[in-house]
Parts: sequence; C-alpha cells; structure tokens
Amino acid sequence: MATPKVVIVTGANRGIGRAICQRILTTEPNVSPVKLFAATRSGQDLGFQSTHATRSVLYPKLDISDHSSVSDFAEEVKQYGSVDVLINNAGVNLDNEYSAANARKTMDVNYTSMLDMCQTFIPLLSKRGRIVNLSSIASQLRFYSPEIQARFRDPHATKDTLDDIANDFVKSVEEGNEEASGFGTPKRSYSVSKALVTALTAMLARQHPGVTINCCCPGWVATDMGQLVGSRPPKSPEQGATIPLRLAFGDIGDVTGKYWANDSIRGKGEGEVQEW
Repeated sequence: MATPKVVIVTGANRGIGRAICQRILTTEPNVSPVKLFAATRSGQDLGFQSTHATRSVLYPKLDISDHSSVSDFAEEVKQYGSVDVLINNAGVNLDNEYSAANARKTMDVNYTSMLDMCQTFIPLLSKRGRIVNLSSIASQLRFYSPEIQARFRDPHATKDTLDDIANDFVKSVEEGNEEASGFGTPKRSYSVSKALVTALTAMLARQHPGVTINCCCPGWVATDMGQLVGSRPPKSPEQGATIPLRLAFGDIGDVTGKYWANDSIRGKGEGEVQEW
C-alpha cells in the first residue's frame, strides 16, 4: 500500500473546517490513502466517518495561539512522516464585541498564530507539500489609506513589517483613531487580520520558493462566522470547502503566494487568482 498523505486541518470542529474534513474522508478524488489530522482546541472525537478503507482520521488537541501546543503537535505529526497538506482554517471574528483587547486577540489568532503554524510546518512539508491559508473577501485593501495599502503590499515585507502593521492597528483601536491612522472606520479587526493573512502568504512564498502556499476566500458561507455579516449566506459549508480543497489537492500548476476566490462571494466555482 502507498504511504498515506498526511493532511492537517485546523478548526475542524465546525463550519468550513468540518466540511473540509468530511469531504476529504468521503468524496474528494485523488487523496487516497490519507491520514487526516482533524485538529481542535479540545482534541475531541468529532465522529467523522470515512467511506474509504485507506482514509483515516485522528483528533489531535491543538491550540494554535499557544506556541508550545503547536510545537508539541508538530512532534506528534512527525511520527507519520512528512506533511503533504496543511489547511490553516482556524480563526475568530470578535468585531461584534469590538475593543482593543479583542482587536489584539484577533491579530494573535488570525495572523500571528497562522504565521506560527506556517513557519513550524514548512520544514516538515514533503517535496510537493502545500499550505492553504483561509483568508477572506474582507482582506481587500480598498478601505485603507494608500500608505497602509502600500505597507500591506510591500514586495520586501518581512515578519517585522507585518507585525508592525498589526501592532499599529491595535494601537489605533486603543487610541480610538483608526480612520485617522489609515485603517478605515472602526470594527475592522477581522478585516485587518485577514489582510495580514494574505500578506503573510505572499511573504512566505517569496521566502520559501520551493513551497506551494496560497490563501483563499471561501465565499459567504452559512457558518456562525458567516452569519455575523448577514442572516442569509448563500453557500453551504460543503460549498465553502471547494476552493480550499482545490488549492490542497487540485491542479494549480506552479502558482504560489496568491489569493484565490470566485468573482463573487456567492460564486460556487473552484476559484481563480484574484488581484489583491
């Protein structure tokens, strides 16, 4: 039997993460055999059922915001060989309870922790390994001043560059001057964090030319998070899993460091590279 592909999905307990896991274990072609790590903060058994004898699932405990938890998880995964796919799905949207503390937490979970996951697992990737980061239409930069846009798009950006943007945003929330600081109107913590996700994806692709790493907007999906922006999201979680799964397993050529989406957040296609 061929060696199973090692696949990691964070935030696997609900929404798009859960749908991604279910599709990997049941309907996705060309992924057998696979060893799926459906990671959650609790490490709970999620009751996934595989319809393929060569597709199995483990339920590791992982708190992406705790570096020691990430390191311990990496050691666990090493026992199964190189990582073929890492899908960084876990994230938060706390803008309904907007505050400086929640702005910092949003940056820590959505940006800093995702960067930590990428940097920890890039050395563990197989030769054809891929990373998929869940971004959002909210990562678009049109709401920000030209100066802030330029900082996000800096072709020479480093971790320090992006950390400075995150810290400057949190400071603007603390001081109540987000708009004057170039970050647009208040309650954009989630948007800034997802813009940082898109920027970190481009940065890591530049720094690691042998790695295939992309990010995507899954569309407007009927999840707890999706319903924060409206009561009738047009896409199911299963449909929201389509673009991430294409980037994880589909034919995307040599494309890396890009933001993928459909032309509309209602679109149900497999996505394409979009300007950011």
